[in-house]
Amino acid sequence: MEELVKILAVAPYEGLATVLEREARLYDNVTMTIVVGNLDEGVRAAIDHLLEPYDLILSRGGTADLLRKELDLPVLDIKTSAFDVLQAVQLSEGISGKRAVVGFSGITDAARTTSDVLQLGLDIFTLVDEGDVHDVTKLMREQGYSTVLCDVISSTVFREAGFNTILVTSGAESVRDSIDEAIRTARHIGKARDENAFLREVIRNHGGDTVIFHEDGSLFFTTLDRGGSEQIVSSLRDLIPEVSLGDADSLRRTVGGQSYAIKTFSHVGHDGRKTVFYLTKTRASTSSRQAGITYYSKADARKEYLDSPFSLIGNLNNTSQAVKDVVNSGKPLLATGEYGTGRTAIALYAYVNSSRASRPLAEVDCALLTDRSRDSLLNGRNSPLFDDGLTIHFKNIESCSDSFVHELFSTLVDAEVIRRNYVIFSGDPLKEDMAARLMYIKDKFQCMEVELSPLRESKERIPTVARLYLSQLNADLPKEVLRIDRQAMELLSDYAWPGNYVQFKRVLSQLCAGSRDHTIRASDVRAVLSMERPVYQEGPTHAIGDELDLGRPLADIERDIVELVVRRCGGNQSAAARQLGLSRTTLWRLTKSS
Repeated sequence: MEELVKILAVAPYEGLATVLEREARLYDNVTMTIVVGNLDEGVRAAIDHLLEPYDLILSRGGTADLLRKELDLPVLDIKTSAFDVLQAVQLSEGISGKRAVVGFSGITDAARTTSDVLQLGLDIFTLVDEGDVHDVTKLMREQGYSTVLCDVISSTVFREAGFNTILVTSGAESVRDSIDEAIRTARHIGKARDENAFLREVIRNHGGDTVIFHEDGSLFFTTLDRGGSEQIVSSLRDLIPEVSLGDADSLRRTVGGQSYAIKTFSHVGHDGRKTVFYLTKTRASTSSRQAGITYYSKADARKEYLDSPFSLIGNLNNTSQAVKDVVNSGKPLLATGEYGTGRTAIALYAYVNSSRASRPLAEVDCALLTDRSRDSLLNGRNSPLFDDGLTIHFKNIESCSDSFVHELFSTLVDAEVIRRNYVIFSGDPLKEDMAARLMYIKDKFQCMEVELSPLRESKERIPTVARLYLSQLNADLPKEVLRIDRQAMELLSDYAWPGNYVQFKRVLSQLCAGSRDHTIRASDVRAVLSMERPVYQEGPTHAIGDELDLGRPLADIERDIVELVVRRCGGNQSAAARQLGLSRTTLWRLTKSS
């Protein structure tokens, strides 16, 4: 019987992990463990699993290069094929402006060969290490490039710098070639890891979980499962100095709503000090007091923003720069827009780009607050309202009752929350009773407003938005979709998109999942959109005609209709103009005519 080959695959993005898992199942002589992470995150994820005996590691691009520097285990590249490059080129065809391929040699070598053979004339920039991407970003901006074909690592930097990004992903054929090479290489590898396997078994007999750190805080060993362990590891790492000084050998901590009894000790060996934590779960603590209140670090907020639909399109209408201008002014931010236009993403972006990002972001979701968490927010000793130096985001402000809004605003004033923290408000201006709240927020707290327009007002951008989303989905999903045909794109552009960008990405994900032959067709779009239930604006149910005197000249009736819609939109003329299908200039002229 052929010897089993054990592979640890470090995928820089989720879509590659899915392809690896699917293709590995085709090999009877391969067992593969797959983790997701790029660069340092990928290295840490690999180290966390290396107490298991693996023959080699499969990875890609800069992550593979970094793994070679940090680990003794052989690292093989997951190849990039000509088809992978051509897929990215195809997706970029409909986006205007100069384009270039940027990446580590694994991508750019394939791109250069493909460009030379097919005479594509691609501009190509090769990165040597992670830091090079910032210099290349500056150079490409100076030379007028707007679209970048790149890997996941470079994509984040270029998106934040305002470029359109198309991901060059490794497809099934490339993965199969890499697994075949791994099998050939593994035949020459036979190092045993009996000592580590024995140590792991002994520690597992503890009955709980064990986490061991090196002296510098890096993880040496853990029995925690991959899913959800990061928060626990981070919390334990903060305790290392206290344990090293002998100030703690038994303690309790609550992490992610779960309480732990923890025993600790330090061991000094020939390779330095190691700190050991034995964890035993105890009765879970209630988190109802904090319902609707979530804390983010800068890293958490940045990841949340980059995972949002808005991160792909925020630079298309200069909204990102408008948010930066508000943050730099030091004034509180008010983000208004319909559901799905990116209000929460704007708040995350503002926090990440502020000078206060070294302190946490407290997100208060008014739609999720309970009676207990509302009381805790207004009166609790640990409420973010009574802390200093935080960024506090009050989202879905339209969901609050009038009495709670009055108490909240009074507390903000009496406790000088705005002076001691950076505050962000967000809400839907079209919701009932929002006019007075928004006006009070802007006037009382001197907020600067960033208004997010609905997708239906930017139909001309839908083809570009679709291609950007499609590129991202090709990295996240096992399907590879190269194009949306003309009639399908017209249907997407003509749809009203009541759920805006959130709905758009969900629909496009469903279209990708059901696509055939790498193409989304008009019949696919019709089928998916037929399942989208219409969404109506909330508001008074009586007809406009019930409130008008129709026995007057047409010009007077038109003026009264405009004034009525403006009132129903809470005085927000931009929202009223959108609802009536008028420009703001025409709306202003109608309201001022006598």
